[in-house]
Amino acid sequence: MDQMNEQDSESLDSFRESSAFEMAIKTARSKGAVLWILHENGLSEVTFAYRFPVLAKVAQDLPDAPDETAPSV
Repeated sequence: MDQMNEQDSESLDSFRESSAFEMAIKTARSKGAVLWILHENGLSEVTFAYRFPVLAKVAQDLPDAPDETAPSV
Protein backbone atom coordinates (compact mmCIF):
# COMPACT_ATOMS: atom_id res chain seq x y z
CA MET A 1 0.00 0.00 0.00
CA ASP A 2 1.31 3.41 -0.91
CA GLN A 3 1.49 5.76 2.06
CA MET A 4 1.80 9.51 1.93
CA ASN A 5 4.09 11.48 4.17
CA GLU A 6 2.87 14.63 5.92
CA GLN A 7 4.06 16.88 3.09
CA ASP A 8 2.13 15.00 0.42
CA SER A 9 -1.32 16.35 1.00
CA GLU A 10 -3.25 19.30 2.22
CA SER A 11 -6.70 17.71 2.00
CA LEU A 12 -5.69 14.11 2.67
CA ASP A 13 -4.00 14.87 5.95
CA SER A 14 -4.43 11.62 7.85
CA PHE A 15 -3.67 7.99 7.25
CA ARG A 16 -7.36 7.15 7.64
CA GLU A 17 -8.31 9.62 4.92
CA SER A 18 -5.57 8.38 2.62
CA SER A 19 -6.67 4.77 3.16
CA ALA A 20 -10.28 5.71 2.37
CA PHE A 21 -9.07 7.59 -0.71
CA GLU A 22 -7.06 4.59 -1.89
CA MET A 23 -10.00 2.23 -1.33
CA ALA A 24 -12.36 4.57 -3.18
CA ILE A 25 -10.05 4.63 -6.21
CA LYS A 26 -9.54 0.86 -6.15
CA THR A 27 -13.28 0.20 -5.98
CA ALA A 28 -14.32 2.82 -8.54
CA ARG A 29 -16.17 1.32 -11.49
CA SER A 30 -15.34 3.98 -14.07
CA LYS A 31 -13.00 6.83 -14.91
CA GLY A 32 -15.87 9.22 -14.23
CA ALA A 33 -16.13 7.91 -10.69
CA VAL A 34 -12.40 8.46 -10.21
CA LEU A 35 -12.72 12.03 -11.49
CA TRP A 36 -15.48 12.64 -8.95
CA ILE A 37 -13.27 11.22 -6.15
CA LEU A 38 -10.39 13.47 -7.24
CA HIS A 39 -12.69 16.50 -7.31
CA GLU A 40 -14.02 15.69 -3.83
CA ASN A 41 -10.45 15.52 -2.53
CA GLY A 42 -9.24 18.65 -4.28
CA LEU A 43 -6.82 16.85 -6.59
CA SER A 44 -6.20 17.50 -10.27
CA GLU A 45 -5.58 14.58 -12.62
CA VAL A 46 -1.97 15.70 -13.05
CA THR A 47 -1.36 15.86 -9.30
CA PHE A 48 -3.04 12.49 -8.84
CA ALA A 49 -0.86 10.86 -11.50
CA TYR A 50 2.30 12.40 -10.04
CA ARG A 51 1.61 11.63 -6.37
CA PHE A 52 -0.19 8.31 -6.77
CA PRO A 53 1.23 6.57 -9.86
CA VAL A 54 0.04 3.09 -8.86
CA LEU A 55 -3.51 4.30 -8.25
CA ALA A 56 -3.38 6.32 -11.46
CA LYS A 57 -2.58 3.11 -13.35
CA VAL A 58 -5.58 1.42 -11.71
CA ALA A 59 -7.77 4.35 -12.76
CA GLN A 60 -6.35 4.35 -16.29
CA ASP A 61 -7.44 0.73 -16.76
CA LEU A 62 -11.07 1.48 -15.84
CA PRO A 63 -13.79 1.83 -18.47
CA ASP A 64 -15.03 5.30 -19.35
CA ALA A 65 -18.46 4.38 -17.92
CA PRO A 66 -19.59 1.50 -15.71
CA ASP A 67 -20.89 -1.53 -17.55
CA GLU A 68 -24.66 -1.20 -17.37
CA THR A 69 -25.18 -4.87 -18.22
CA ALA A 70 -23.07 -6.19 -15.36
CA PRO A 71 -25.11 -7.63 -12.48
CA SER A 72 -25.10 -5.62 -9.27
CA VAL A 73 -23.47 -7.28 -6.31
